[in-house]
Amino acid sequence: MYSFLNSTHSLNERLNLFVASTQKLYPEIIGIAVTRIDDYDNLYSVYRSPDYGNNFPTFISSISLSPRLNNIRLSLEPSIIDNMLSHQSSVKEIHLRLLQSNCISSMACPIYTNDTFIGVLFINAKVKDFFSEKMDYFTTFSILLTLLITDNFNNKKAFHSIVKTVLLLSHHKDPETQNHLKRVAEYSRLIGLFLAKKGQCRGDFVESVYHFSDMHDIGKSLIPEEILYSTEIYTDKERAIMNQHTDLGCQLLSNILTTFKYENNQELNIILNIIRHHHERYDGKGYPDKLKGSDIPLEARIVTVADVIDALLSHRPYKKPWSIEDVELYLINGSGTLFDPLCIDAILHSLDKITQIQKRYPDIIKETPSI
Repeated sequence: MYSFLNSTHSLNERLNLFVASTQKLYPEIIGIAVTRIDDYDNLYSVYRSPDYGNNFPTFISSISLSPRLNNIRLSLEPSIIDNMLSHQSSVKEIHLRLLQSNCISSMACPIYTNDTFIGVLFINAKVKDFFSEKMDYFTTFSILLTLLITDNFNNKKAFHSIVKTVLLLSHHKDPETQNHLKRVAEYSRLIGLFLAKKGQCRGDFVESVYHFSDMHDIGKSLIPEEILYSTEIYTDKERAIMNQHTDLGCQLLSNILTTFKYENNQELNIILNIIRHHHERYDGKGYPDKLKGSDIPLEARIVTVADVIDALLSHRPYKKPWSIEDVELYLINGSGTLFDPLCIDAILHSLDKITQIQKRYPDIIKETPSI
């Protein structure tokens, strides 16, 4: 019964065990879903019991558009629906999918840490009035679950803090600006959202890519300054040295996280894939491993496109910024050879947002530091 408390299991494994144990006591329970709120007021799925199936949307856009969910956020109190068949939901697509999965009653509980709202836990059952009749048990049930979830959240927060410290230290001599990193993160998130809505990835994956896309060039901190700051076209030897930044970045981050015993963190592979593979090409002619197509991790394919877009749209000592029209044409021509076509499709559907992000995070042009 209490195997879910075993901290050697991942959060998903612990939640699966918790649900299975509860279903033995109450077979009426269909399962649970856990959502987190992002920086843009959307809820995204981080866990869903297997019994729900795979046809649920990954995102609930703008929690404020749902009176029930917004009230849960403001009150930090649970909400019960005794009969889903007679309930008028503002999130109609998910409501319909729940009914198709035989969910008749629902309990939604806020997830919060230090009085800060971070998401919603949903518990669903096959019969009406189920939670109202068993309020005491499922209040305790929800508290235990939210403790598991917030513990995981706090561990991830500590992990994020260490990673961002590495980023801060590594960029002390990187000529890329902080706003470049913010733009790459925003572009990556745009692509990720598009792919999530197409069923290509989950919401928690999108958030991980968003938070860690700015790590892609941390290996440049280990490149000699005369190469890093050069405004000339690289010689073959200099290019070979610069290309080592992908390997160097992976080694740097892995060594530091191993010291802090985070080498088995679930998000570590996403970060390392971004660092190592953001210069791979879709046709297999990139570096360092000449991976091709879907063999390139999705997170790296996303960041590749985001990084190139920002490089083309930005001022550099050796070039003027490209127009959005020229960037669009370049991406179209490179789709399927340089870039993942799905990622390019995402950008072509979001060109107006690309321009907005540029304006929100403009670069202040500075002179190149002297060596």
